[in-house]
Amino acid sequence: MSTTAVAGGEEHELALLLGGRCRRCAELIPGGAVLRGRPCPLCGEATLPSPEDREVLHRLSSERASARLWVAVMVVAAASLAASWFPLLTSLLLLAALIWIRATLVQPALRLLTPQRRQVSRLTLRLAAACFLAASIVLHELLTFIPAFGALTKVVLSTGQVAAAGIFARRYLAWQTEREARGIPMAGWEVALLVGFLLTLLVFTAGAVALLWWVFQKLGLLQSFLAAPVGG
Repeated sequence: MSTTAVAGGEEHELALLLGGRCRRCAELIPGGAVLRGRPCPLCGEATLPSPEDREVLHRLSSERASARLWVAVMVVAAASLAASWFPLLTSLLLLAALIWIRATLVQPALRLLTPQRRQVSRLTLRLAAACFLAASIVLHELLTFIPAFGALTKVVLSTGQVAAAGIFARRYLAWQTEREARGIPMAGWEVALLVGFLLTLLVFTAGAVALLWWVFQKLGLLQSFLAAPVGG
């Protein structure tokens, strides 16, 4: 299989394994089984018994993640040309890109991990994305009030931010899947990293909320909302 892994029916088998399913019965298999070469618990079919086969799976997973990432980068680059001239739109565009990265890059890779590693990896990436988004909102909305230069800067910045977020997620997950394949247990510092991300998130969130309040005041939205009659 390792010499013709992308040919014929084996391409379909690899697609099933990448989706966390047995290549014979197509049923879901426990996380970590593929990367460690364990058989399907239902039908007994071998997943990827040789290191060469597992390397092929890892390479195909990375290639697929890269292709999907650059789709998001190109879409954000095009859409931000229009969105960058208006408050909040670029931030919403960045949020949509992060959701795309989570659905197309993160979720498929997490299926290959054992439950404990999957949970820690998911929380780490979620908190990192939340910190990243909160900091980006602060920066983007400040740039909104710089005529011309601010809008053009937001186009370049938002495109680079999506690329950076996707590359970080891809490399982090590649590192975790490699550790999974080698049977390396979770480290204590990985849990400590979650605490650090959580504290950072609280700081950035407070700053983002304060900035959004200021932006709404500048736009006159708060005054009109608070001045509206109750029930009317």
